[in-house]
Formats: sequence, C-alpha cells, structure tokens
Amino acid sequence: MKLVCSVPSISIIEDIAPYVDGIMLEDSKEILNHIQYVENMKRIAIYKLDVMMHPLEVEDMKKRILLTKDSKCLYYITDLGLAHMLKQLGLLERTIYDPITMITNSLDAKAYMEYGFHSIGLSNEITLKDTRAIVEKSNCKAFLQVFGYRLMLHTRRKLIQLYGEKIKKEMPKEQLLLREATRQDYFPIVEEDGGTKIYRSTMIHLDKELLNLPLEYAFIDAFSLKNEDFLQVIQYYHALCSKGSISFSLEALDLPLGDGFSYKDSVYMKEEF
Repeated sequence: MKLVCSVPSISIIEDIAPYVDGIMLEDSKEILNHIQYVENMKRIAIYKLDVMMHPLEVEDMKKRILLTKDSKCLYYITDLGLAHMLKQLGLLERTIYDPITMITNSLDAKAYMEYGFHSIGLSNEITLKDTRAIVEKSNCKAFLQVFGYRLMLHTRRKLIQLYGEKIKKEMPKEQLLLREATRQDYFPIVEEDGGTKIYRSTMIHLDKELLNLPLEYAFIDAFSLKNEDFLQVIQYYHALCSKGSISFSLEALDLPLGDGFSYKDSVYMKEEF
C-alpha cells in the first residue's frame, strides 16, 4: 500500500515528503517544475486532471499532457473522455481513473482494469466490506480516499454565480457552506473556472480499518485543511501504515469526522406526499 496525498500548498511539500510515497499536484503553469521537484525527492508525482473536458478544450489539454509525458508522473483523472486521450498518447498505463462514485462492483472494476488503467478509484459510498470484496474478486489496483472531505457533486455550471444573478446579489467565492432547507448539515461548496464542487459535510477517516484493506493507493485529501493540521494527519497515517507509535488521535484536531457509508449501506426510500 502506498500513501499518497494532495497538498494545501506547494510550500509544505518538503515537510510532508518523508511521510508519503506520492504527492498529487494541482494543474498549473508550473506543473512540470512541480513534478520535477517531487521526483527529485524520490516520490511519486501525480498530475491531477480532475476536469470535465469540453470538446473545445481537447487540443489545449493534449498540449499540457505532452509537456509532462517525458517525466515519470502518474495522471489522476475523473473524465472517461480524458482516458481515451491518454490511451491515444500511450499514457493509459500511467493513469489513475477515479470516477468518484461510479465503481461499486467487481465487474466494473475488472472491466476498467482490463481497459489498461494503472489504477482505479473505488467509491466511498459503499461499505468497507464491499470495497474489500471488489478488490479481491477483480484483483484490481485500487485507489481509495481514506481521509478528507469527499466530493459529492461536480458540475461545469457555476452555481454560485448563477444564484447571485438570480437574487441580484454579488456572491463571495471563498469559504462557503451550503445547507439544505430540510437538513442541518453544512456542505462546503467551491466555484472554480471549471465549474462547481460540493463536498460532504464530514471528513472520511479510515484509520482503524486501513491496514485490512488491500489497496494500491491510500489517498489523503488536503482540501480545506490548515497546513499544521494537515501535517499532523499525514504523520498519523504514516505511523499507522508503518505500524509505528502514534502519540495522538485525529479527534484531537477538532475536525468534522464521520463514517459516511463505511459500515452501513445507503438506503433510498420514496418520499410520501
């Protein structure tokens, strides 16, 4: 099992490198330099391309990928159209395909691995019992988020901007939370150039179960974490994976931790009218 993570900022890569096997890097004009920086530290660089690619963006995307082709980086994608491009470029065997909630059974997992992916992302919206069964039945190289806010919705629409236009009010774009009228939970919402993302209200934290999961990659997401808290989380999981001594608990960080669907399947019921 390899421990990999995203980072809250490039400035702390040197601090976290001793505790992880790989680092996921955001797309930027400096991506090639960032990849080389990570590879110079003998760590796996993962180029994050979690975009919904528009047909007009195909050529620009191809140029950005070709810029990094000669490195040893892996590519993390969520769009199947982007997978076809990477296959044409001969890079599918370096690609982690994570359609977020879609891979929930061993037949799908086996089919995607046979397509040629390096690794596939399993859904966090199934039980850990099912996750283990999928890996064992399909013999897939599984990528699974084990800590952090889990993405719940991703759309190219700019929902915050559209809402502001509807109510004729300029909306802020940072540190926003969304609450449904019939629920008490607050869901982080982020609007970027590529659209809008909404995350679940609590953070996944698979720690006690981690060593019993046959994973290729255990992923820690840095979204919405302060540098100091993130570093402690990384050190905690490093100690867990290396079976070292752990001097503190995640609960001490006062984060909104939750089990999600780790132990109990989701149940869909019709609303009564």
